[in-house]
Amino acid sequence: MQLRYNTFMNGQQLLTREFEIRKRQNPSFSLRSFARWLGLSPAQTSQLISGKRPMTLASVEKIAARLSLSPVEKRKLISSILPNSKPSRSAGPALAVREKRILEEDRFRLIGDWYHLAILSLTKVRGAKADPRWIAARLGIRVEDANIAVQRLVRVGLLETSPKFRQIGEPFLVVSNVPSDAIRRYHKQVLMLAAEKVESVSLEFRQLQSISIPMKTSAVARLKPLIDEFLDEAAELATSESAEEIYNLNVQLVPITQILKSNSVQKEKS
Repeated sequence: MQLRYNTFMNGQQLLTREFEIRKRQNPSFSLRSFARWLGLSPAQTSQLISGKRPMTLASVEKIAARLSLSPVEKRKLISSILPNSKPSRSAGPALAVREKRILEEDRFRLIGDWYHLAILSLTKVRGAKADPRWIAARLGIRVEDANIAVQRLVRVGLLETSPKFRQIGEPFLVVSNVPSDAIRRYHKQVLMLAAEKVESVSLEFRQLQSISIPMKTSAVARLKPLIDEFLDEAAELATSESAEEIYNLNVQLVPITQILKSNSVQKEKS
């Protein structure tokens, strides 16, 4: 799966690309629905996509949050609407600022881009190589993305490429109940991956099931720890030094009805 924003796009290109992706996934998805999802008016969204209206900082904030842009992507988007903006001199020495930004981007990308966790898992597959070309071929990503991801994992002390390609340090978890643009980005990506695999992977190598169940919203809190326990047991069961492939196990518990306002109010009071 290629990520949506590998190369920088201006605001108009970002919105156009996102709308096209959603339109392919759901042909009935309208511009009005897209505007509502972004938190913008239909007229404003239409004018932004057509280039008839420039972006403002307020609209950039909304768009960056909804598209789960990384700190660097958001910074570039702001620079595109404020081309003459310059970094504050009070921000500190240029090297220190650059290192801080690299660390900020590393933290975001480690969680936000799915293939970092996959690369750590790949180290346990038979015949694993630190070669970005091999990694890219196994994960279906660009060689450039694989190379940058390996460097990032090495830089933060999670991966060793020599003398052996292996994970080092403590593994990190994507915690679902912590609000974060990076976590939202991660979950969007793995959901898109699952949708792609329905078409590209034969049934003998995948298992996707779904049920619709009537339940009270208060029961969600009791189901969450059960799901966490199941995932922990699945991770222990799957641990193997002779692994052949990397799988992504998703358990999605989402409401497919519109949450009634009375339930939302009751939740806020509890």
